[in-house]
Amino acid sequence: MHRTEPTTDVDVRQACFADLAAVSRALGGTEFFAERLERQKNGRGALFIAWLSDEPVGDVYLWLEAAEEHQVRRNLPGVALLTHLEVLPDFRNRGVGTKLVAMVEDYLCAHGHRRAALAVRDDNGRAAQLYYRLGYRDWGHGKLICFANVTVPGGGYEVAPEPCYFLVKQLTTGQPAGVT
Repeated sequence: MHRTEPTTDVDVRQACFADLAAVSRALGGTEFFAERLERQKNGRGALFIAWLSDEPVGDVYLWLEAAEEHQVRRNLPGVALLTHLEVLPDFRNRGVGTKLVAMVEDYLCAHGHRRAALAVRDDNGRAAQLYYRLGYRDWGHGKLICFANVTVPGGGYEVAPEPCYFLVKQLTTGQPAGVT
């Protein structure tokens, strides 16, 4: 499905196990999404899916556990992390990523969090532009190596190191979604 107009009718909601087949079919990574849903069930995170009608077009996972990276645990203890933000190619630059981030920020504010953070690969300038536009700023502790789940041919995923910039945002209670 290819769209040229803005995707304003996208609905973002927290995922459930019943979504797994559709999400896996559209976005790949059955094992990854099943594992994230299990973490969500145990209160260790929250998976959000962007839907256009009944088709998933993007996702983001909110990591609520201690960060895997030592530097992040030391410098941002207890800060929730937005991870694995992805939007299908035909839906990029149409507001889907902004809606996903806004939903996560609303969720965090509703649950008492006052900051959010994320990592962006140092070669992903387009994503970095989005995050800066949404109010995320450099964390002030330099670049770091993050570990991403990369889908491998034949299913499953592997963990791969990625050089990243780390960005943080102060969340304001009552701020309109996606506005900084």
